Amino acid sequence: MSDRRVIRQALTKLSPPQRALIHRAYYLKRTTAQIAIEFDISEHVVRCALHDAMQELRRILAEVNVYV
Repeated sequence: MSDRRVIRQALTKLSPPQRALIHRAYYLKRTTAQIAIEFDISEHVVRCALHDAMQELRRILAEVNVYV
């Protein structure tokens, strides 16, 4: 199984808000300031939530021995 496929499957295990943050930040290349405006929340909250989402994604990937 390719790494991309494993990552896609891992993303499905995240909560919808976590997936939305990662999608905007890494796939759409939005800044935390832009995401904050889109969600009408502070940039600090975006940074914290994005950090938590990436930690969770890493945890899920570690369970299947894929390290990013």
